[in-house]
Amino acid sequence: MILPAFAIFGATMIANADVTVLFPAGTSGEYEVESQLISEMVKPRGERKAPEVKQLSVKDGKVVFTPIADGASQSVLYTSEREGIVLYSLPGENLTVEVSSVEPLEYTVKGTPLMEEITSLDAKGSGIKKEYFAIARSGNPDEKKLEELSNRYDVIFADYIKQNPSNPASIYALLELDGQDYLDMFNILPEEAKTTPLYPLAVNKKARVEKNIEAEKRMEALQSGDVDAPLFTLKNLEGKDVSLSEFRGKWVILDFWGSWCPWCIKGFPALKEAYSKYAGKLEIIGVDCRDSEEAWRTAVKRYELPWVQVYNGGAEAEKLYEEYAVQGFPTKVIVSPEGKIANITVGEDPSFFTVLSKLMEK
Repeated sequence: MILPAFAIFGATMIANADVTVLFPAGTSGEYEVESQLISEMVKPRGERKAPEVKQLSVKDGKVVFTPIADGASQSVLYTSEREGIVLYSLPGENLTVEVSSVEPLEYTVKGTPLMEEITSLDAKGSGIKKEYFAIARSGNPDEKKLEELSNRYDVIFADYIKQNPSNPASIYALLELDGQDYLDMFNILPEEAKTTPLYPLAVNKKARVEKNIEAEKRMEALQSGDVDAPLFTLKNLEGKDVSLSEFRGKWVILDFWGSWCPWCIKGFPALKEAYSKYAGKLEIIGVDCRDSEEAWRTAVKRYELPWVQVYNGGAEAEKLYEEYAVQGFPTKVIVSPEGKIANITVGEDPSFFTVLSKLMEK
């Protein structure tokens, strides 16, 4: 799991007049840009309007586009599957993005004091971010090193907020933080900061952070070994009811997963090994999340999943996530033969199977 502070690519800002993106000599091809009003971004997903999408062709080493002109907006110009230039804008501003390298993506933005300040902030954290991702994608990441890099990255942005609380770029810096650090910095923002275009994003994220912190506390409490696993009954592939209570007397892994989740799929081989190794003593219940029934059935067949599969759909779906403090996917929950929660692991974490082995050998 990549830490939220490192989420989506590293950002810049643009204007709602023309935005000119200058590419290195010899660059050709097409790029996609998505634009959306910030007022839409802070709405629940089901209530948002779809982003405005444009295909841009490089001509004479540049592309020019106009973001949504109805208010403060965000535009993302994708340069690859992994990277893009995230741009926030107000109507009437002209900006120039100078791309010095497409891969790896390196650029600066000129045109407004805010954008130039953000470009400077990004530059301070870019080296740490590159090192972080290189280690995270190495296949055998050093967790202590990743934590050290994450802390160093956070310090850059927290210090900026402390030193420049009234600068509009402080909201951008705030959005790079997470957890209690986020709340601490949010609480020192002066009134001037609340008038900036990005402030609604900060308020929206504050609500999410508070919810996540409460979920983390709940997750910790659930793993005490004394908490009964919340009971549920869901439909299996044959349309029959499956209840957690049916598996009392066995160890059970609840695997909250979805066909749209690459990390969920990556974990299937290790789960199959555990299922085989502990046959007769262990059951796995795959709880499909946020899929259509068709996508769920197709995925179960495609990945040849041999354990119990149930579909968590309908109006009660979110309730089960709250009961098990599910904060991300995959989430694996180990339930003891007595029906107590023994462990909750979020993300594709190899240490889960070390924990499972110790529990099974008791």
